[in-house]
Amino acid sequence: MEIAALIIAVVALVVAVLAYARTGGIQDLRSQVSALGSTTESLRDKTTDAMDALRTRTADTLERIEKAVRGRGESPPPAAPDVPEEKKPVPGEKGSAPEDKKKEE
Repeated sequence: MEIAALIIAVVALVVAVLAYARTGGIQDLRSQVSALGSTTESLRDKTTDAMDALRTRTADTLERIEKAVRGRGESPPPAAPDVPEEKKPVPGEKGSAPEDKKKEE
């Protein structure tokens, strides 16, 4: 019985090898790999071109923003208006503790 199983296994192996060779075998795999390689290369080129264009557009936009913020160098930027700071409570002063505020109400 073991010999019959061995013969069947060898026949199955031969049939598998013939089927693999008939469908293209190694040559088919090589052609698919080369096709994928060329596709990958073209996608890489397109991506590089797109990234270069994006980099250029970003640089132009940042330059325009810089000119708008700096006022194109014609005059110094306007000074910020003087805004008085609110008086901050000093510890120990009347009215600075939260209990004092409750008493005032």
